[in-house]
Amino acid sequence: MMRVRTVVLIGTVSLGAGWMVGTNTSPAAQDSSTQRRGGPRPLGMHAPGAAPFTAQLRRRLEEQPRSPTPGRNPFAFGSRRASPAPPVSGGARRETTEVTPVERPMPAPAPVQTFKLSGIAASEKDGVAVLTAIVIDNGSMVFVKAGDKLSAGHSVLRVDETSIVLVNAAGIEQIIRLP
Repeated sequence: MMRVRTVVLIGTVSLGAGWMVGTNTSPAAQDSSTQRRGGPRPLGMHAPGAAPFTAQLRRRLEEQPRSPTPGRNPFAFGSRRASPAPPVSGGARRETTEVTPVERPMPAPAPVQTFKLSGIAASEKDGVAVLTAIVIDNGSMVFVKAGDKLSAGHSVLRVDETSIVLVNAAGIEQIIRLP
């Protein structure tokens, strides 16, 4: 085990070394002539005292032509040239036919289910278990039993332990199960 005195000595030396390295590399140690002011430079303005290499690059850019020469270089972009028409065999003319789209009848929209079964509760009345369904009917919660009416002409035909059976005005049955 290390002594407390050794641990304190190592910590003090580490802090001192970190402080010395930090003061030598901080931006405050730079002189004012090498500091750069922040912010974007206006377009077309050359930086004062630009490096000679930068000036050489600018000269080369001014000497180069603005539009690339046409060729097979994929990195040189130019105007698009029209491709020649393929030759027609036998000297016959090609006839183009216009295709008219066939209008298909729209499928009948699927009936929108406006009911969702949230849960089923059981209670006892006169010694008989009565099931009550918790149904979301167009966004509102409704407690229904067999024979109760819902919106859009639906009525509850039967309430089971995991589902309910609804019937609409046309007599079509719909089973809704618990999720």
